[in-house]
Amino acid sequence: DQKRVMLETVNADADRVTRLITELLDVSRIEAGRLEVHRQLVDIPAQARKIIAGRVAAGEPPQRFRVEVTGELPETWLDQDKVDQIIGNLVENAVRHGAGTVTVVVEPADIGDGQDGNVPGVAVSVRDQGEGVAPEVAPRVFRPFWRAKRRGGTGLGLFIVKGLVEAHGGTIDVLAAPGGGAEFRFTMPAPAPDFG
Repeated sequence: DQKRVMLETVNADADRVTRLITELLDVSRIEAGRLEVHRQLVDIPAQARKIIAGRVAAGEPPQRFRVEVTGELPETWLDQDKVDQIIGNLVENAVRHGAGTVTVVVEPADIGDGQDGNVPGVAVSVRDQGEGVAPEVAPRVFRPFWRAKRRGGTGLGLFIVKGLVEAHGGTIDVLAAPGGGAEFRFTMPAPAPDFG
């Protein structure tokens, strides 16, 4: 039994170190402007459900999560791995720092491109029912190594999320969720790649 506990501890520590190295590599790529986006057709609601299913399989209660889709979504050509990383990180953040139900809302969005009007896009909001983010703190949450006073983490997750969203030509904001709590909302243009 003691050996099993020791091996589980070593395994958990190895996972933590791997995560930290991956985060530091992502930070390095973001800061160097060398983040590559490999676009493919992505079903964002299905990816959100898959991430939530993983959390439930790891022991979270299923009633803690909800996915809502409003409106008719356009085809979304994004980097699936990066979208998974963004949503997974925002859900993790809501579980760690929020309370109540964590809701992922996916909806269509028109995104101004500054030239010929709007391009089709998608907006994704991850909401919790906790205390929310104080307005004076909101401008700092996307800075590297910034952490809330409680409940650990490396302080890199939201910085990486912002970099991944911006690599897709999108934006992210932190707002007050309807009915209280925090809402992290990102929008990304989702045009089909030019195969010509």
